[in-house]
Amino acid sequence: MDGSDVREQPRASWPEGGPAFDLLESKLWGPPMRAGTVRRSSLVERLVRDDVPPIVSVVAPAGYGKTTLLAQWAERDGKEFAWVSLDEKDNDPKVLFTYVAQALDAVQPVDQRVFDALSSPASSVPGSVVPRLGTAFAAMTTPVVLVLDDVHLVRNSECRAALSVLADHVPDGSRLVLAGRDEPPVQIARLRAEGRVLEIGLGDLSLTRHEAAFLLRTAEVTLGEDDVAELHRRTEGWPVGLYLAALYLREGGSLARAALSFGGDDRLVSEYLESEFLERISQKQRVFLMRAAVLERMSGPLCEAVLDLPGAAAALTNLAQSNLLLVPLDQRGQWYRYHHLFRDMLQAELERHEPDLIPVLRRRAASWCLHNGLLEEALEYSMAAGDVDAAARLSNGSECRPTGRAGPPRSSGGSGGCTTKAGWTDTRWSLCWPRCSSR
Repeated sequence: MDGSDVREQPRASWPEGGPAFDLLESKLWGPPMRAGTVRRSSLVERLVRDDVPPIVSVVAPAGYGKTTLLAQWAERDGKEFAWVSLDEKDNDPKVLFTYVAQALDAVQPVDQRVFDALSSPASSVPGSVVPRLGTAFAAMTTPVVLVLDDVHLVRNSECRAALSVLADHVPDGSRLVLAGRDEPPVQIARLRAEGRVLEIGLGDLSLTRHEAAFLLRTAEVTLGEDDVAELHRRTEGWPVGLYLAALYLREGGSLARAALSFGGDDRLVSEYLESEFLERISQKQRVFLMRAAVLERMSGPLCEAVLDLPGAAAALTNLAQSNLLLVPLDQRGQWYRYHHLFRDMLQAELERHEPDLIPVLRRRAASWCLHNGLLEEALEYSMAAGDVDAAARLSNGSECRPTGRAGPPRSSGGSGGCTTKAGWTDTRWSLCWPRCSSR
């Protein structure tokens, strides 16, 4: 990434000495590469290709290595990188685009008129700043990758609209990268239809079993293949989850029972989830998540019935869009489940704060499943609630009501509809009865 020929050109200057606020130069520096980081070679190979679309969207919850991936891309690619690490203060359009202009100007001089518009109190952002910056970006002759990291922190509508306009001015050979925890502020559906966006999401950023093993070895934790495989399953390839598991084991967790003893209720995981996820939502949303943790999978109607909360469908959709470790189970955005560790943590919190409510919630779940043709799940919730009579009625088929499937197929292979006693009841009842009768 030798840009010495470009950097020798004269820089644009600010009228009257500078912008109206103090620039934090560190926001324009790309992150340093740490020793021992898992190399995301296959993803980097996708990003360095010449045929990558002009817009790159990298979206995943906290702890999935979004910034690390982009740093590895910058290290590997021959293009210049202009980097802006965004924060809450960038919800002022002129502040935001001052940083963008500075980042681009460090690669190739930006038209002086851009800085004039940014420094003028009378200039309009949509009428002056954005058109000038967009024109300057489109005119750049040096291929550049403009990275806007943590773009989810930009919530101001004027800022988001302006970024969408900027996305239409990416010059040939250059890229605009929008990395954050939720959908970027561009017309993603249109860009997708036009083939102008490369989307990298949670599934791409989840570590493979091989990468998980490397991470654990780098953290000086030696486990057998079976334990690595089970930890990988429990964490679902979540990089920070695996790293926290390594810390847990190094602090004295049982190596012999690593996969069984580590969970979302561990102190290290709980503290991380608290700081990165739960602290940024309302108390009402937190209660919703905690109480819904009794559910194996969630839909709006199921949550409304179990939580006795009208409007739960909209609340569930909003939480899912915030990337709070909710995993979609269908293409229509109707059914979700929690990430395993997140559910562990929420269940532990529910048991601490509202233990008497748990069987009530489970009985409501059983009733809803029964009336919506999900007999197998109705039986499971009844037994988990300790409702022996309801479980007995379900076990002998007297409550069989074939009302059709209410959700997507279950990964465990359950039918989700009305099945016969011979089909599953005998074996499942005999295995689960001790759980029910002991409660």
